[in-house]
Formats: sequence, C-alpha cells, structure tokens
Amino acid sequence: MIMLLSRRNYLLLSAAALAGSASCKSASALETPLPTARKSDVKLPDRNDFRLGDTVYLDAGSQHPISNMARASLEAYTDHRQTLAPDDDYSLNSDAAIEKFARLVNADPDEITFVQSTTTGEQMIIRSLGLPEKGAKVVTDTLHFFGSFPLYEELEKQGCDVTWVYAKDGRIDMADMDKAITPGTRLVSLSLVSTLNGFEHDLKAVCDLAHSRGALVYADIIHAAGCVPVDLHASGVDFACCASYKWLMGDFGLGFIYARRNAMKHLQRTNYGYYGISQFTSHVYPYDTPGDTVADYAFADDAAGWFALGTYSHTTVAMLNAALDLILDLGVETIQNHAIGLTTRLKEGLLSRGYNLITPPEATTPLVACAYEGARENLKEPMKKAGIVTTLSTNRFRPSVSIFNTEDDVDMFLETVGTA
Repeated sequence: MIMLLSRRNYLLLSAAALAGSASCKSASALETPLPTARKSDVKLPDRNDFRLGDTVYLDAGSQHPISNMARASLEAYTDHRQTLAPDDDYSLNSDAAIEKFARLVNADPDEITFVQSTTTGEQMIIRSLGLPEKGAKVVTDTLHFFGSFPLYEELEKQGCDVTWVYAKDGRIDMADMDKAITPGTRLVSLSLVSTLNGFEHDLKAVCDLAHSRGALVYADIIHAAGCVPVDLHASGVDFACCASYKWLMGDFGLGFIYARRNAMKHLQRTNYGYYGISQFTSHVYPYDTPGDTVADYAFADDAAGWFALGTYSHTTVAMLNAALDLILDLGVETIQNHAIGLTTRLKEGLLSRGYNLITPPEATTPLVACAYEGARENLKEPMKKAGIVTTLSTNRFRPSVSIFNTEDDVDMFLETVGTA
C-alpha cells in the first residue's frame, strides 16, 4: 500500500486514526454567509467587529478579543461537529490559514507549519539544531521572552556557552550584539518585539551580522506578526515562531513555525510526526505488499516534514481563516499607524504624570510599559472599578492597543493611573 502525501491529502494515511480530523461543514451553517471584511467597509477604530461592550480593553498583548467574523467561522465549524452529516460539504481549509499567514509575513507556505505554541516551536528548533551540545555558543538577550530564560539557563548548565546581551535604556544595542556574536556562534535567539516593553530589533541587521559569523537566527514573532510589518524573507531570519492568540486574533493552542528553506539543511531529525510524512508503504495490513519492515516511509523536505506532529486545533484554524482575512484586508501598516497614534498619546501622558517609561519613545509597536513598584497591588482595584483590562505585573504595567481602541480608551486609562 503506497501513499504519496501532501498537506492536502495526508489525512489518507490512516482513515481510522484521522477520522476526527477530516474537513467538514454543516448545511445549516452554509445557509448564512459568514461576515467578511473589506478595506472599504472597515474604518479604524473598528468597534463593530468586536463585542467589548463597555469594557476598556487595553490588553491585546496578552490575548486578543475574538472578532465577530472569527466567532461566526468557529460556529460554522462547531455546527458541523454537532451534525457530521454525510452530505456535509464544509471545508476547514487548513492550507488557507498557512497560506494567509505566509502572505502576512512574506514567506513561502512550505516553509511554515502549525505548532502548538511559540515556546513549543522554539524548543523544537533548539533540539533540531543539536542543542544542547558541549561548547556550542548561543547568544540571546534580556528582552527575549522571560518564559525562555530557563531554556537558555538550562542549555548553559548542560554545556552550552550562552552569552546574554543586557538591555540598556530599554533597548538592545547593536554594538553589544556585535561583541557577543563571535565567529563560531551556533545560534542567536531573540524576540523581534519584546513582551516586556515593546522594543523592536532591527532583525535584518541582526541576521546580517550573525550570518557573517556563521550563526543562525531564531526570532519569536508573537508580538510582531499582525501588528507591525514582518518580512521574514527580506530579514534573512532562519527560524521563527508565534502563537495566534495575540495580534493574529486567533486562540490558544495553535500558532506557526517557520524554517527558511536554506536553513533546513542545518536541522537534525528529532520530530517524527505522521503529519510530516510524504510517502508511506505499510507491510502489515491485509493485501499489503510484503516487506522486510513494518512500513517504509519518507518525511517531506519542508517545514511540515521537520516539525509537524499530529492533530492540531481545528477550532483555531477556523477562527484564523477569518481573523487573517481581517488583518490582510486592513493591512498591517494601517493597523500599525492606528496603534502609533494611541501609543504616542499613552507615552506622552504617562511621562507627564511622572511615570518611569521603559518602552523606548521611538518604538512603533503597540505596547507601552512602565516600571512601577507595586503596580498590581496599587492599580488592580482602580482599573477594575473603571472597567479597564490591562497587564498589571508586580512592578510593571503594560497597556497594549489594537484596532478597536480609541483615544477615549487611552484617556480613561491615563485618568485612572493618575500621577506616579
């Protein structure tokens, strides 16, 4: 039994095992067309596509509200799952979500596959590069995702030579990166946009420097994709990951992993998922051709072949197909320009109130952060009373804006925080 598999037909690998993963849609769902977004229809701020009510939501950097379109797409999928009718002609179209994301970040679809989370993807890449390895040099920085700090600390404990580049004035200085990335460096790992304060690396400059010294570059793009322009091909970055529940307006449990085609030659196989198989011949089932093995197989020479494992969240795929349409129709530049107007107002207002702004004033990302001792303790109740949802950490607060936010939202936030 020989099967040649692609992303479109791999479900044929095992009908029994993959019955729950087939593409589908109920006839009842088809009776009501899903809402669509067109540039001519949507003006920013876009309040009509979300159900926020009176909530002042300044926390898209933690999780983005679900749009009406994404909810409708999700409901069409769940309608199918309730009926499973034999004449059902719904198509989940996972390929479309991959293709839309590839267009958003300027990559080829076969360089991208689904991953459970940004952290999952980062660790898959680390292992596939043969790390940890005694003496292997890795460079990262203190504005990388704090959830990855233990990863690089553990690599160091297990024999890697890990160099940390420390932030200065809320930025990572290229001069410090130049000193840290020495010939023989295996990997440079960073967050394109920092979750801490919204600092954005010049990714192309980092990649040019790293590549000139033989290093590969990984970028966490969870705070970039969907809210600031990202061009993976032009940057030259080798690997990237992001989840979808923030600026991609999807949900938890599904995101994307990217591997530049020319960088795949540096990978070692550490993942053996059946969604990555390109050819399969079994020798143990009735009528199979006899063979010396249980099965003969090959993995695809693309991102799916290296990183795809098993089933993934179909509900999130349904949501993403609608959410990515909205983002692509609006255009990331439009989304960013709207955010810049609001974050400029936030920065100026917070500085005038005496707060310690840790976001670089020139940052064009939708995050604004201040260091403030006892932030959660002092601001939790005032924010709740004012109907504001935002990020409050022990000694930091971080409002973040998106396409539905208004100047009134910003002014309400500034009035609530008061003076430092």
